[in-house]
Amino acid sequence: MSNEGARNLETVMKAAFPEAMIKVPIGLEELMTNHPKDRHVLAAAVVATEIIVTRNIKDFQDEDLNYWNVRTQSPDDFLCDLFEQYPKIMVQILLKQSQNYKRNPRTVVELLDKLSNQIPKFSEKIRTFIT
Repeated sequence: MSNEGARNLETVMKAAFPEAMIKVPIGLEELMTNHPKDRHVLAAAVVATEIIVTRNIKDFQDEDLNYWNVRTQSPDDFLCDLFEQYPKIMVQILLKQSQNYKRNPRTVVELLDKLSNQIPKFSEKIRTFIT
């Protein structure tokens, strides 16, 4: 991604999720022992949450996370957990998302087909729930 593309994405994300912005105390990132390029992610998780949702599990080993009471989870597993807690809400979100495709309208099933490469377990859980 270009620098301009990254700045644009950051602007969109900040506008969509202003409450997700956090301040990491000076020096905290330097205490992290995980992969150097991802230490800012672990530092942010220490301040804000107890879970890092990522496909990049390999850069967040248990020995680097346990001290901070942080764990990692794949996006697929994270969404499956949310579905277990809030099945009707998750289906409503997907219905709304499928309706947001104006140029190429999609049904929920078509949306699940599209998502199934990235989040197969979640897609299957939803598919089973709605049929």
